[in-house]
Amino acid sequence: MDTGLDFYLSEMSASEKHGGGLTLHRVLGDDLKKIRYFIHANRFADDMAPAADLAGKCISKHSVWENDGVRRITGRTFAAKMRRKPSVIKKQAAELAKLADKQLGAKKELKALICPQGADAICTLAELRQRRNIKYITWVMDDHLVKYVDGSWKYDGWIEPIFARHLQQADQVLVISPAMQAFYKERFGVESTVVFGPADDAASAVEFKTSVAAEGLKIGYFGAVARWQKDVLAAVAQSVQGANCSLDIYSAAEAVPGDILLPGVNFKGRIAADKVLPTMQQYHAILLPIGFADGLRNMSQFNIATKMSESLACGVPVLAIGPPYAAMTDYLKTHDAALVVERADAKSIRAAFEVFADGQQINKILNNAAKLVASETGTAAMHGKWRAAYQHLIQSL
Repeated sequence: MDTGLDFYLSEMSASEKHGGGLTLHRVLGDDLKKIRYFIHANRFADDMAPAADLAGKCISKHSVWENDGVRRITGRTFAAKMRRKPSVIKKQAAELAKLADKQLGAKKELKALICPQGADAICTLAELRQRRNIKYITWVMDDHLVKYVDGSWKYDGWIEPIFARHLQQADQVLVISPAMQAFYKERFGVESTVVFGPADDAASAVEFKTSVAAEGLKIGYFGAVARWQKDVLAAVAQSVQGANCSLDIYSAAEAVPGDILLPGVNFKGRIAADKVLPTMQQYHAILLPIGFADGLRNMSQFNIATKMSESLACGVPVLAIGPPYAAMTDYLKTHDAALVVERADAKSIRAAFEVFADGQQINKILNNAAKLVASETGTAAMHGKWRAAYQHLIQSL
């Protein structure tokens, strides 16, 4: 009888209130509920609690540098710097592994899902494996260890060999994009399977509004207003100026910066989850912004966000704006499933606005998007990939 995984280990909370947690719930489905324990390698799960039915299964022990009182005394910047020191990470990993080992029971062989976001989960697993025989699937949704420096990718010297062993010794490696898959193959010699955040269900196809020229192009954006999105949102806001076009922003953000909130841009605030799809379908285009900054290149080049799948599934054409090296722009161009702009200047963006008046071109994009949702980016397709990895793990025991 399949009793499920013994534990999940990550810096990331298994909460449906953020993209990574939502991806876990959609892809794993009932397999997530069967996991015996959720081991959290930092305070993320305290700040964003896991789903209520998982909360009683959590194991966590945080570094003193994550304590609110210490942060107030030393300052957040200093505390964060100290928390990232290798000696602090290793000490914290050893303490968390010791605590988890006590609670995991007497089973000699354990099976686990690791979703490393940084060094904490990787080092904690390494410590646990000194105490237990653990077979595991590792699923890298974000690689925050790698940095783009002087035209090349670099890891800190102390963590790269630990991360390499982590990937190489996994029973199965899941990655968030084809770009990450290719990078890990070249860098670490590991094979992997691409599994990213799916849409819940494909929306019914909606008829494209052919009255764009008369009423003006209405663009909707549904998502965060953070570092990864801000430069593109600002570029679109500038491009709206003087154009027969508007941008509405739906976000949980408390406010939108002034360089984004220009004439023709409307901040609509938070929207209830059950209202997102019908509201999306009121627009001529859904914006998918992908940051251009080198400081966020690890996100842009390697990450496929759940928001991409959700946008493709809504039945409205997607306007994706991001650098040519971005995983999402490459994926969408390959499948001709969105209108892709690879420059953040007003001329390029306004040229894309004009394409939305071409019903034939837009309908082609919509048809390709619908096929892609059915074959790859829907929940059923991604759950199937997860189940294949899970069955391989079970059979290896």
